[in-house]
Amino acid sequence: MKKLFLAAITFTVISLSAAAQDRSNFRFSVGAELGIPTGGFSNSHSLGIGGTAQAEISLQENLMGTATAGFLVFKGKSIPGMSNANFPDQAIIPVRIGVKYFLTTGIYGAFQTGVGFLNNDGGTAFAYSPQIGYEFESKNNKSFDVSLKYDGYAKSGGSIGYFGIRVAKVL
Repeated sequence: MKKLFLAAITFTVISLSAAAQDRSNFRFSVGAELGIPTGGFSNSHSLGIGGTAQAEISLQENLMGTATAGFLVFKGKSIPGMSNANFPDQAIIPVRIGVKYFLTTGIYGAFQTGVGFLNNDGGTAFAYSPQIGYEFESKNNKSFDVSLKYDGYAKSGGSIGYFGIRVAKVL
């Protein structure tokens, strides 16, 4: 896990260095995320909200390398049979690297992998995230990125996951 975290940081530094050389090959986006827990995670937690920042560098035509980091919190649900008791909120800090491939103008598929830092058990989990998305420009020439994804976090004690949507402004 430490190697993946180090690789994510290295990729981000290299991306930022490349951006200083050629701004046309580098993009950065900041966005809000909404997550709906799945499986056993949905029994103990409700809707999650948070945000992520993503750096992208062009690798070749239609292919981008990505580095993402963020923070999300899932609200704990009431514990069945116990009045005024809730599961503790689950915070997740994802740090992932991956690729993004444009299938046609604006439409892309992406996959990221890395680590997720989970607050409830103080653990680190293997993170993976397949995604589909669409990038577009508004009428006032501002670029946006909307993606649908599944985020999974697996570790020896089990796994958690959620379906999410990210709406980001490309800077």
